[in-house]
Amino acid sequence: MKMTTKNEKSNEINKELLPSTYLVVLSIVASGAKYGYQINKILEERGYRQWVEIKFSSIYKSLRQLEDKGLIEGEKIKESLQPSKKTYTITPKGSAVLKYNIFTYLSNPPRPKGLFDLALSGIRFLSQEQALTALKAYKENLEKRIAFLKSNLEVVENIDELREKDPDRFIGHMKVSEFEDDPNLPVIHALFELPIKKATAEKQWLENFIEKIKRNDLFEE
Repeated sequence: MKMTTKNEKSNEINKELLPSTYLVVLSIVASGAKYGYQINKILEERGYRQWVEIKFSSIYKSLRQLEDKGLIEGEKIKESLQPSKKTYTITPKGSAVLKYNIFTYLSNPPRPKGLFDLALSGIRFLSQEQALTALKAYKENLEKRIAFLKSNLEVVENIDELREKDPDRFIGHMKVSEFEDDPNLPVIHALFELPIKKATAEKQWLENFIEKIKRNDLFEE
């Protein structure tokens, strides 16, 4: 019978894959001690909510769960007359789990289980008119998403100039004047640029597919 060593057990624990909400909160905490409001602010600044559905209340739930798992540590800090705040820092175990998750998802991104693929497989059960109406609506939504992302990317690219000329302009739900200097600005730029390129390619595919449907007779009348 093979005995499991202490190091092997530790490696197994560190190979835990986290839900997306936990992972984004853990990555923010890893960049420095944070409390709930700061995490929410960074979520807005960096556009994380474009990729992860995370409500304000979910931040605190994630923090509690991560602390229970031993991935972060919380400490209540009192600042002058202000109410005490619980500030979180990442633990060595949390750092190992974070690195494993980042490496895993970068090297082998999970395929989202979207209902679009399922609906696409059954598109012939619609009439041609219904299929075209649905896909044109999809195209309009893609165009709105691309425009929104490009607007935010423009802000990131011109953040210094906009602080002076248009400080009340919004990026996400925050004003440019509230957008703090961030050494990760190239990463924030990439987080907007990548979905723009993906959505643009998807729009091109969709336009070609719509043209094919117009010439296709596989639909129910």
